[in-house]
Amino acid sequence: MDAAFRKLTGQLDSQAKFTLGSLDEALSFRPFAPGDTDLVMFQILTRALQEHRVITFNYKNLGARHTQSRRVRPYHLACIQNHWYLFAFDLNRKAMRTFVLSRLSHLELTKERFTPDAKFDPDEYLKGSFTVFKGKEDYEVVVEFDVWATDLIRGRKWHPSQTFTELPDGTSRLSMRLNSIEEMEQWILSWGLHATVVRPKELIRRLKDTAAGLLKRYAD
Repeated sequence: MDAAFRKLTGQLDSQAKFTLGSLDEALSFRPFAPGDTDLVMFQILTRALQEHRVITFNYKNLGARHTQSRRVRPYHLACIQNHWYLFAFDLNRKAMRTFVLSRLSHLELTKERFTPDAKFDPDEYLKGSFTVFKGKEDYEVVVEFDVWATDLIRGRKWHPSQTFTELPDGTSRLSMRLNSIEEMEQWILSWGLHATVVRPKELIRRLKDTAAGLLKRYAD
């Protein structure tokens, strides 16, 4: 916020004095569909992170009808696309896992302490993810956008590995390296007919199957 404030006010009249309070009516943040997050849960999680304490909770996997009990070492909290996520080491599964806070319940702080892995880096952990979903594959994703969409994606950092190229006819091509395509499918569909996947074939096939399913569902 401080860096953004300096950047904004640095272009204004140098004779005038501005504070964050004086810009209250000029600036606002409007997150799209923010997730519900319990303040008490946040307090427990932040304490667990600060004190390196093991936590237990019930968790509902995406699409599941019932919850499962989890016992984890919390490493990091992150807000990604208006949703809060916990990155933690699952002691029963012996692996790092990502948990959505809105699907977490009955959170408890234990007395057990642990030494965090100094090598854990959330940026490195999500390096091959489009947002938070992690896979085990290696995809070169290439998408072409029409003139309308090119004006919307230009100048934005969609992924650390991206390469953005504007073409002579006003269209563009965006390429990136990902380890999964599930989230990419949803993102492409959000662009409607303004985006066309060039590769990989797996993503094209998924989009075709989804389009066929939509035609069947909305058939007269």
